[in-house]
Amino acid sequence: MKIKLLVLFAVITLLSFSSVKNSSAQALTYDVVNNTGVTLVDVYVTPSETNNWGNDILPNHVFENGMTITVTIPADYGTSCLFDMKITDAVGGHITFTGIDACKLVKLQINGDGTYQYLATKE
Repeated sequence: MKIKLLVLFAVITLLSFSSVKNSSAQALTYDVVNNTGVTLVDVYVTPSETNNWGNDILPNHVFENGMTITVTIPADYGTSCLFDMKITDAVGGHITFTGIDACKLVKLQINGDGTYQYLATKE
């Protein structure tokens, strides 16, 4: 009886993994390098077609100049590839970066002049 339960559990587990792989909405992950010249206290990422910034994604509540963080966009954001990012510093200044293609992105550098560069992309 125990063996049948273990086999059933293994089959269900494999099926659940394959259904996640085949889902059109997958979590997207990429690294962001802070090249702004200041320490950031908030980072928001949202699909370009929305007007709501959602929650701050900073894991340590500060993002110092020269440091790198990993951004994970949840699968429940949908199948969009284009995202916007809003950053704020300790004195309330903010910059918005628009049209970031998270589907091809591996590493992004954000700059204090409002520009960004793809440092690495998926092939």
